[in-house]
Parts: sequence; C-alpha cells; structure tokens
Amino acid sequence: MAKEHAPLIVNKALSKGLAELAGGTLPPDEARGTLGKLLQSALRLEFATVPPYLAAAYSLGNSNERIRHLILRIAREEMLHMTAVANIMNAIGVAPDIVGAVSAYPCDLDLLEPSLLLDLKSFSFSVVDELLMRIEVPEDPVKYPKKQPTTVLEALTRPRTIGQFYASIIEIIESGVIDGLFDNSQRDLYKQIQVDLRFHSFAYLDNADDQTYPLKSDITFLIDDKASAVRHLKWIVEQGEGADPLDPLTAEGIPGHYYRLASILNARYLIPDPSVKDLKHSFSGADLVFDQQGVHEFDVNPKHADYVASAPTVATQMKLLNDKYTAMINDLQTAFNCPTPQDSENAAAAYGRAIGVMRRMTTNAGAIVRAARNAGIKAGLPFEYLGPGAP
Repeated sequence: MAKEHAPLIVNKALSKGLAELAGGTLPPDEARGTLGKLLQSALRLEFATVPPYLAAAYSLGNSNERIRHLILRIAREEMLHMTAVANIMNAIGVAPDIVGAVSAYPCDLDLLEPSLLLDLKSFSFSVVDELLMRIEVPEDPVKYPKKQPTTVLEALTRPRTIGQFYASIIEIIESGVIDGLFDNSQRDLYKQIQVDLRFHSFAYLDNADDQTYPLKSDITFLIDDKASAVRHLKWIVEQGEGADPLDPLTAEGIPGHYYRLASILNARYLIPDPSVKDLKHSFSGADLVFDQQGVHEFDVNPKHADYVASAPTVATQMKLLNDKYTAMINDLQTAFNCPTPQDSENAAAAYGRAIGVMRRMTTNAGAIVRAARNAGIKAGLPFEYLGPGAP
C-alpha cells in the first residue's frame, strides 16, 4: 500500500524569483535573466530524476519487462521535459546549461525545501513508493480503488509545490509582464532541437493492448511564441501529475507519472472505469505482476573506483557506462548551445547521439549485471559524469 505522499515544495529562492517576476517591477533584461535562472532550475529538477529511474529499471530482468518498460518510458519523458525547457530557454535568449544541471549521487536536491535525497538503487516496491512516487507526487494525490479485472500567483510567503512552480512560470509568461520575451524566438529557432519520437507499444488497457500512446501533434518541441511555450509547460505538468486531481490521465491517454508508478504497487494499470462512483478510474487495466526473483540487487550509489581493485571486470563495465553517460551529457550540451545556423545540423546530430546512447544503455547495464553476478557481488550503475572534455 502506497504511503501518504506530501507534495514537494520548491525552496525560498525559487519562490522569491517567481514573486519578483510576478510583481512586474524588474527591468526587462533582469526579468529575462531571472526567468532563465528559474528555467535552469527546472532543467536540474527534470534531469536529476533520470538516473534514479534508469537504475531501478535496469535492475529488472526480462520477467519484469512490463514494469521495466513503464519506468523507462517515464525516464524518457523526463528527458523530453528537459528538451522542452531547454528549447524555451533558447526561445527567450537564455542559453541552457546542461552540464550545470547534472547531479552527482547521492544527490541532495536542495531546490526543494526540505531537500530531497536522490539515491541510485535497484528496483523494489519501497523505491517506487518512497523515492520515485515522491518525485512525482501531485498537489492533491487521489486514492483510486483497486479492482479485479492554477490560479493567481500566490504571495511570496506561501510555499509552492513543483506543479505550482511550473504554473507560476506559465502565468508569468502568459501575463506578458516581461516585454519582448519571445521577440527573437523565430530568428533563433536554429538553437532549438526537433524531436523524432518513436515510442514502443505496451499493454495498458488490458493484456492484449498494443498501442504506442504517442504524444499529441501539438507537442512539437519548437517554441516560437508565448502560446507554444505555455503549451509545452502545461504538458510537462500534466505528465507528472495528470490533468487534474480527478482526471489522472495525460493527453496521451495514459496515467501521469505518479499514477503510473502507483499502478506498479497495485499490480495493474490505472484505467478509466465508469463503474466507480465519482472517481471513474480504478487499477483494473493490464497486469503489472512483479517477480521478486527477476531483480539484481545493486549497491546503493556505487562508484567505479570502489571496484577497480576487487572486481576489475565489473569496474571495466562501469567505466564504459560512465563514458557513455558522459558522452550523452556533453552531446546534449552541444545540441542546446548551437552557435550559428550553419551549425544546426551538428547540433541535431549531437542530440541524436545522446538519445541513442540512452536507448542503448540497456546493453551497458546488462553487461554490469552479468559481470557482477559472475563476480558474486552486487555492484550497480554509477552514472558518474566525467567532465566536459571526457571521455
């Protein structure tokens, strides 16, 4: 049974920045810079969650394929959220710093108050309940039954959840309080990344379902005006929380991240169910049966250096994963900081390489698990960023 999850609150510095922008007293350039810093914080929030998701997913073997797929899709959607935020930053003339958004683990996510400790752990119900669902908790989580088969900006003194943080940014953009915010967005479209989306099919409504549940056509990741920025920010919030407390599904027709993760704990997906009075949804969709034997238990927050002497074969595979992870981050930095229109093809290629690395990380993770089993140890996925010039 899932715990009672309190919404995560952003820290006072972020709330202060939102309040200053809402007041409309900052000069345009200072206001643009303040909004850029808030969006940079959003980049960090989105990116910090990806390695914990990947660690949990890649600890699962083939007998837990459905759960692994569920978690990997969430991780990929978090990367897409980061893409949308980075494109918005480029649209308003503020360069996104991907490297600056990268966290080391354990990660004390001090953008929240109190801060949230993010660890790299293997899958368990407790990791889903106590870590992953805490990351995604909406403002008002609803307890849906299990069956067999924002408003005006608030005062600075009031805390804001992550959803309210995004809602406040949306209101600031919609209000037009920052003059000329998107004046150069058309000119600078070459700095933005277009996304070629291909989702795998999966069983959601029932065990025979084979739809892919793609994003809606208006989520193009190109930000050329106020409306497109707002549309993509609302999409980010919706994917995390669902459309509203009594409508937990996203525009794609599947649950928001919080309720997708809750589906794991309930062993079936949350789906529409007209027979349920008021809530109209229940955990009665496709099966998400968990096989306890199909998990390789990881050491928590493993570091490559800790295995060099005792398990060199494992350390070699961990180093390969770190190299790939580092290359992915450096490629993302290149992709979102395109210097001229003539470099746009190189930027697009860098983004493609980065996404390719993430898709193929299953191979690297599998090699670590096999080497660890052969050595009789746990090991794990380190996700250590080696720096801008590496590997």
